[in-house]
Amino acid sequence: MKVQMLEQAYVLSGLSIKDVLEQKFCVFDLEATDDQVENAEVMEIGAVRMDSTGIQEEQTFHTYIKPSGPIPQPIAVSTGIYNADVEGSPRFPKGYGMFTGFANECIFVTYGGYEFDLPLLQRECARHGLPEPANPCIDIKAMFAGLHPEVEDEITMEMMMDYYGFETTSHKSGNRIGNYMLIGHIWMDMMQELKARSIQHLEYPEPLIVKRFQHPSKRSVDTGSRKLRFPALTNSQRKIMLSILVLFFLTMTLTGMVDLFTFRLRWNGGLSGNGNPALLIVFLLVPLYAVLLCLTGAASCYFFREKMRDGWYSGGMLSFLVVMNGTISWLAVGYYYRIFHNLVGATSESGSTIFRFGEWDQYSNTAFINIFTYSLGISLSLLIGYGIAFLTRKQRG
Repeated sequence: MKVQMLEQAYVLSGLSIKDVLEQKFCVFDLEATDDQVENAEVMEIGAVRMDSTGIQEEQTFHTYIKPSGPIPQPIAVSTGIYNADVEGSPRFPKGYGMFTGFANECIFVTYGGYEFDLPLLQRECARHGLPEPANPCIDIKAMFAGLHPEVEDEITMEMMMDYYGFETTSHKSGNRIGNYMLIGHIWMDMMQELKARSIQHLEYPEPLIVKRFQHPSKRSVDTGSRKLRFPALTNSQRKIMLSILVLFFLTMTLTGMVDLFTFRLRWNGGLSGNGNPALLIVFLLVPLYAVLLCLTGAASCYFFREKMRDGWYSGGMLSFLVVMNGTISWLAVGYYYRIFHNLVGATSESGSTIFRFGEWDQYSNTAFINIFTYSLGISLSLLIGYGIAFLTRKQRG
């Protein structure tokens, strides 16, 4: 088989598969770090075995592949595969060995494989000194072009799904497992079409011209047109973000209750018969606030780790955090001196205080607890998360 690439099409010649309906197939799909083969590395392989009787869903293969460098952010957003997903995954030689073992004695089936998947595998094998796959390969896009020469437009997945009666809304981009299963279902209907036409051998004695993919601009890695977006969150990450919001509002409410009891109720420095309500609330508030800071730092670490390769972006966010910390510190000190330090009469009344330090009274205590522990504490947890992400990246690099 030979595939000759032209500017907007490719020419397929020499494909010959005898008794195609009696063969075993391995439907596979790759995800890579770039849209261009010469710049790409494999970062995921998914596959399923099948024959003319149907898809063998119990015989599936999936592995992430750890590339040599970080996954570009636009590719991560487009595919849903982030650096954290491939961390600890095998390198290409090991993953490729497992895949070829799974696909032993099978004919490959792909969508767009002649344009991307096969050239990428060949390039990766050459780069790592591995033998290229010897399996014959069927590209359902080229097969559809051969069965329907009347179609002049570029053959897309949506076009074939519509032709064979699939619900296009059921196919979600980024669902890689769904991708190779969908390819398998389309190939199954295509084999039924071959059978109805009494086509026993898949042969193309004359060159077959197939229009090439036109890569969408949204997958472009051109930094000039890049749109910065947050990474897609997993279920566990969404739970962390929800927990942060719940803890934030809960601790703010409890702090308000501490203020209420501290300012409005006084027991002349001692405990009442039922204990000091403000002090009891503080015992509940402190551990909740500690958990809030830890979760905030963890979320910050995850976010910045994914954004770290956008150097100007992460550097800009670091500068923003430093400025924010300085501003909050200045506001906290100014708030104390402007509001509480000037309350001459009120500050001489000691009453019952929470966290009393030296000559500070209940008003100054409350001011610094509220402003420093919340505003400055949370921003510092974000800064610590950034630092951990930066150090982790340096160690991985």
